[in-house]
Amino acid sequence: MPSSLRLRRLLCGVLLAALPATAFACDDADAVREAAYRQLPAGALPVTARFTDADSTACRAWPAQPGTTLLAVAQWTAPASEDVRGGDLDLLLIDTASGRPLAWTRVADAVSSDALRFTGLRLDTARWQLDPATRAFGVRMDYSGSSGPNPFAQTELQLFVREGRQLRRVLAPLAVSGSRGEWDTHCAGEFSRFERTLEMGNANAAGLAPIVVREKRTDTISVAAGDDCHATDTTAPAQRWTLQPRDGRYAVPEALRGL
Repeated sequence: MPSSLRLRRLLCGVLLAALPATAFACDDADAVREAAYRQLPAGALPVTARFTDADSTACRAWPAQPGTTLLAVAQWTAPASEDVRGGDLDLLLIDTASGRPLAWTRVADAVSSDALRFTGLRLDTARWQLDPATRAFGVRMDYSGSSGPNPFAQTELQLFVREGRQLRRVLAPLAVSGSRGEWDTHCAGEFSRFERTLEMGNANAAGLAPIVVREKRTDTISVAAGDDCHATDTTAPAQRWTLQPRDGRYAVPEALRGL
């Protein structure tokens, strides 16, 4: 074997040995979370006693910044066995290979679970292009009601951007889908459900692009007729809002706000 070929193979072996044996992939979110918190700089986040569970952690690679992973962790003040509890939301952007945090934030009092139960959170890496240089990511939280006669479900969306070693919220919780109703648990009742889509408008030289929100809402009335149950749907007129940025944030109208 020529000496040049042996040298190239030797160099390749050395380089491969220098690479991390395992990247911190989201198929083991617990390992990602543990590695990230272990490597946080001292004082980066408040040190408080908190509880987490499987429904309280979300992990996802962020294509907008290759080689990075987003981590969202609900930090509860009480364990999941408690019917009523609250807590904070930690967000971390980490280096996928090492698990080292690159940016982070804690949103105080961001989660709660009581009669309206917190049922999970997800990371949204859609193309939230606020301006040519700024890409946001989203956090979606799910809630459901515990009352049979008064069913309730809602999903909320928040948006965050990276600014150096900080993650800053630019959109407070906005309800993007939901349903609620009141019925006799057999047939008769009234229900309402909605879906809202968000899309980015055109950015201009003055700053961030506006966010356009469109809503589709359907109301349903169910009536018993003998052994049958008849439901009548009514589609409400489409609604539209334009959220204009101010001071680097988007104000959420009261009609769209989350819980």
